[in-house]
Amino acid sequence: MIDETDKKILTLLQRDGRLTNAEIADAVGLSVSAAHRRVKALEACGVIKGYGAKVDRAAAGLTLLAYVFVKLDSHAEEHLEAFEKQVNLLDEVVSCSAVSGGGDYILQVVAKDMESFAEVALKKLVRLPGVKDSSSHFVLSSMKEAAGWPLSV
Repeated sequence: MIDETDKKILTLLQRDGRLTNAEIADAVGLSVSAAHRRVKALEACGVIKGYGAKVDRAAAGLTLLAYVFVKLDSHAEEHLEAFEKQVNLLDEVVSCSAVSGGGDYILQVVAKDMESFAEVALKKLVRLPGVKDSSSHFVLSSMKEAAGWPLSV
């Protein structure tokens, strides 16, 4: 179980994964060695899954972002497994979650442009195992993007 100090450390690292142990210690009121031990413990138990650079999607040439709702024709375990296995092979699909409501899955898909998205949608997504129907919703603008998980809630 993570405590309030761990939450502060995690919030700091979500904003800037390059912080030194000294900077973390100073920000949360710990010694450098105590901050280091806490970060290592959070890594060891899997709360911290890794570190990486935050890349500006559009600046990297991926100007189109879409959410695609997918409905499957069967919910048999082998069909779900086949769909999930194949969707994980598509680089353009940056996230996929099983959802409640009108569809079975929501996919977050990136592409260079509409032509590239159409190629993905028509030649890859609709051909995934068990796909019965899909609907695409395009992001026109983003007002807020996650800087990390809100650990204070």
